[in-house]
Amino acid sequence: MPQATAIKSSTQSADVFGELQACDLLEPTTTAKGFDPPAKETYESDNGCGTRKYGFGSVTLYLVPEAGIEQLSAGQGTKIPTKVGERDAVEIPGDAGKQACTVAIAVTPNARMTASTGLNKGTNEEACALSREMATAAEPKLPRGN
Repeated sequence: MPQATAIKSSTQSADVFGELQACDLLEPTTTAKGFDPPAKETYESDNGCGTRKYGFGSVTLYLVPEAGIEQLSAGQGTKIPTKVGERDAVEIPGDAGKQACTVAIAVTPNARMTASTGLNKGTNEEACALSREMATAAEPKLPRGN
């Protein structure tokens, strides 16, 4: 019996997110704002989700089990340390150019959740406000990995 427990815990640590799906975290925030139904994406990891709102912009949310916030590239922006809930996080205004922002939350040192916004028009700060809102809404549902 102890051997089966050890196998289960090592399998669990391979993907700290378990059955949690990115679209389940993204949908409550975006549907209320009139975005299209979210669809699975696999750009940043196999567990991603994105949606867009015509004339406004697009948003994505990713659960990344194999890379923490330290491994996240700032792109064209600058990483700004912050907190979302009690968790360490970074905000990266302008990561994908103007009108863009990513907020990434540390789940473990080697796992993160990212919430990204790209606006058709607006400012990095407006994009960050939406990324922060998505991250804040998702944060309580994330596993406690520490």
